[in-house]
Amino acid sequence: MPADDNSSGGTVAIPSKEVVQLYRKLGKQKNPSEAEVDRLRSLVVATRTAWPLATRTMASIRQTIVEKVSHGPARAGLLAEVDIQARQLGYDSAPPLERLLIDQLLTARLRLLYAELQYSHRVVNQPITFREGEYWDNLLSSTQARFLRAIEALARVRRLARNTPALQINIARDGGQQVNVQGDGNEQENFGADNYRLRPELSVADNGRTTKNPR
Repeated sequence: MPADDNSSGGTVAIPSKEVVQLYRKLGKQKNPSEAEVDRLRSLVVATRTAWPLATRTMASIRQTIVEKVSHGPARAGLLAEVDIQARQLGYDSAPPLERLLIDQLLTARLRLLYAELQYSHRVVNQPITFREGEYWDNLLSSTQARFLRAIEALARVRRLARNTPALQINIARDGGQQVNVQGDGNEQENFGADNYRLRPELSVADNGRTTKNPR
């Protein structure tokens, strides 16, 4: 286990390095122990730089869909298209709730592409029964509806975020100095160990007292 010296003369583990080592170790095992799985889970949660390890499930699902509908240069192009759309939708700078919705939207679109492809191959200009045609038509309609719902959900959340009044938080420091922080309802700023989410008219002092913020 990697370790660093601490001021008391002992050693402490470096969480980010332990995450990498344990992740690789478990990846090579067919039946990893529950204790090590729980340890990795706790380390990932406690190590912010390791969060991408736990938040790429939807990306893996998209990868599987892309592999089904394309190969070679077409696969590279489709994967690049997904990455471009994620950037256009502001995935990297979006708050957690919007990221979940963007993930859903991108995945729903790939499922729609897959359904369109299957419909073209199995229905268009093909001798099929009425029941088969109805099945593929319903599948296509269902994936289209899911894609549109994903778009509407993201648009609704972003519209609500725009209508949220800006927050102003005054944090009093030692010596009477104040730090003013402004942001909208979607911003998630961490101030040291605390994350303040307050009504616009409130201010917070270091000693825990809450006072009115005159406007």
